[in-house]
Amino acid sequence: MKKNASAGKKKSMAFEIFRNTFLVGALVYFVCSAVFIDQLYKYFEQQIFRELETEAELAIQGYRKGGIDFVQGIDIRNRITLIDSGGNVLFDNNADYASMENHLEREEVFEALKKGKGYSSRYSVTLMKKSLYAAIRMDENTIMRVSCDQHTVGILVFGMSQPLLLLFVIALIISGVIATLLAKQITESINKIDLDNPRDCQVYEELKPFTERIADENYEKSQREEIRHQFTANVSHELKTPLTSISGFAELMKDGSVDNQTMMDFAGDIYNESQRLIVLVNDIIKLSRLDEQSISLEKKRINLKEIAQSVCETLHQAAQKKDVTVNLTGTDGFISGVPQVISEMVYNLCDNAIKYNRQGGRVDIAVSANAADGTVTLSVKDTGIGIPENARERVFERFYCVDKSRSKQVGGTGLGLSIVKHGAKYHNARIYLDSTEGVGSKFTVVFPAE
Repeated sequence: MKKNASAGKKKSMAFEIFRNTFLVGALVYFVCSAVFIDQLYKYFEQQIFRELETEAELAIQGYRKGGIDFVQGIDIRNRITLIDSGGNVLFDNNADYASMENHLEREEVFEALKKGKGYSSRYSVTLMKKSLYAAIRMDENTIMRVSCDQHTVGILVFGMSQPLLLLFVIALIISGVIATLLAKQITESINKIDLDNPRDCQVYEELKPFTERIADENYEKSQREEIRHQFTANVSHELKTPLTSISGFAELMKDGSVDNQTMMDFAGDIYNESQRLIVLVNDIIKLSRLDEQSISLEKKRINLKEIAQSVCETLHQAAQKKDVTVNLTGTDGFISGVPQVISEMVYNLCDNAIKYNRQGGRVDIAVSANAADGTVTLSVKDTGIGIPENARERVFERFYCVDKSRSKQVGGTGLGLSIVKHGAKYHNARIYLDSTEGVGSKFTVVFPAE
């Protein structure tokens, strides 16, 4: 692992930019050189065809005036051939024409007989050259053909090797200089980015998504730090209150200045405060595990309605004590989740709905599955005190209480809805809140179906 890490550190962005730019420059040179040589070769080939055609026309004029004797007396380097309409060679100044094969199938001869003029080229692999032919039909019975040899592209490239090599070296030097300057310019623009204030930096348009991401991460980091600081302060306060009470009661009991009845009352108070501490610590542990996504339990196939039914049975006595009617309706809804976390989410929603309800109120719990969009929905609706509009955005914050005096009366830790929020996030679920002050609240959690 250390070896891979050190290898990763040695990787240089400037070198990568330099290398890629350098290679692109070299590739462009080779492509341009190939295209240039190809076009130059074709241009010269067309020029040769025109010259051959001109020589053939001049030879035809001489033949018409002096006959075969004129053609035989021509002293030129190019090859002149007379061919009849049947493809038989009548004369060739560069070969024993009496023994030559029939030329009727030759491309230039065939085209000349058909169109009046014909051209063709043929390669000689052994001689590394190419023969060009231009044929003109003089009359119905005779064709005048002139040909010459041309070196192949390979010979042309070999002959131009020195200037091509010089150009290649120049191209490499120019590519290297440009690549170095470009790599330096790009890396400098990145190095100048102020990581603390990336949005204030002047950067290329292509780098703006990068700076925006840094800015977003900085904001999220500051938010997390603020929440963590707030959480620490709230935990300290919440733990200090019951511990102060326990310490006070214990001190009075230690001095022996209280009677037996008061001793029993103090013992009951100490027990209640310690239970409150246990609940608070357990909630903090649950929330921390959800926040860090350190839950090691595997997700299972869960019937959300069965979880809700189990929670209703657990809270039956609490509901009876407050004279709150709890109704569960709906159908089976199967999701993939951690049973303990889902159960805790449903419990906190239902527990709050009972605690913050009015005497003789009602709690309606519904589970529904929607096959069309692949979701399972849990809704918990109460007829309680409701949530003021200015507090609806904050009810999921840790230790936030809409009515602190009422929260102390019902014994809440202020972490229940925060656990619901983080549990929903862990299961990729969405939470919706609809509340009217003095009428009641409705919490809806939409889970992806299994």
